[in-house]
Amino acid sequence: MALTRARIVDAGHALLREQGLAGLTMRRVAQELGVAPGALYYHVANKQELLAEVAGRILADLPAPAEPRAAAQELRKALLRVRDSAELVSFVRAFRPAALGAERDLPLVFRELRADRARWAADTLVHFVLGFVAEEQNRAELVRLGILPDDGVDPGAAFGYGVDAIVAGLQPPPARRREASR
Repeated sequence: MALTRARIVDAGHALLREQGLAGLTMRRVAQELGVAPGALYYHVANKQELLAEVAGRILADLPAPAEPRAAAQELRKALLRVRDSAELVSFVRAFRPAALGAERDLPLVFRELRADRARWAADTLVHFVLGFVAEEQNRAELVRLGILPDDGVDPGAAFGYGVDAIVAGLQPPPARRREASR
């Protein structure tokens, strides 16, 4: 089977799921595909480009955001499906934010705010989700390894509380909503 960008991204995605971010190396991707590492660079310029593609794949099926709480829940759900995905997406957002098109429409759920504030509100919500899920994934890994005991606490309740608090704080008070949209 011919080596393609899609096959490389598939292999990177599979390695992330199985071995985590530390296990996602160009050498391992090449090994999984049965090619020399140099062959990968014909299809992806560097590891950062591969990471951006894998992060994009993780977020590819997010539904269009209808409202902030649902958008946060859907993002969390997508991230929890793949080991170390919150860390990966956070990293990609730092160096190539445009690669993650799934977030492009998120400011629309804050339509009562000015455009710049809607973007900041969306970023605040995404930062919370990424931080929460990164901690949730790290804790789950430590429990899996037997380093920490399973405390039986449902992280979903804490997540929902945090999202509600953030969304409430991001909305302008009713008397000032007209003023905030100017």
